[in-house]
Amino acid sequence: MDNLQGIVQQANLATLLGVHLGLSLFGALASNPTYNIPIFFFGIWAFNYHESNTPIKTFTGALGLSIFLDVIWFILHGGNPGGESGFGFAMTMNIISLLVKPVSVFAAVNTIQNRGDTLNAGNWAEAPGAFPGSYQPVRDGEEYV
Repeated sequence: MDNLQGIVQQANLATLLGVHLGLSLFGALASNPTYNIPIFFFGIWAFNYHESNTPIKTFTGALGLSIFLDVIWFILHGGNPGGESGFGFAMTMNIISLLVKPVSVFAAVNTIQNRGDTLNAGNWAEAPGAFPGSYQPVRDGEEYV
């Protein structure tokens, strides 16, 4: 774990996102997990958006979920069921991207922490349209008969 933490501290999230995007584009030469390319484009935008940390938190969650989805996709489609040429190359690119994803998740968490925030999701009072503060009763407590 200390090794991974050292690698993450030396890694730049922007560089990792560029590597992921390149690997995903090369992986798109044959059947591939179609959600990876949009996630990485969103990650590049979220990394460069400094007005709020919400987009990079969303990206970090989506990237973490995509690790699980990749494993399922490889189990279901790993044997080249369509007989596509170039499938082995595309699969190799996607597997390399999968192996780098945990480093990218930790780098995204470090980026969030460097921006002075935590990875918590907030609470209901911060949700759009929520009333600020605590619950306030509507009636005075009178009982109706």
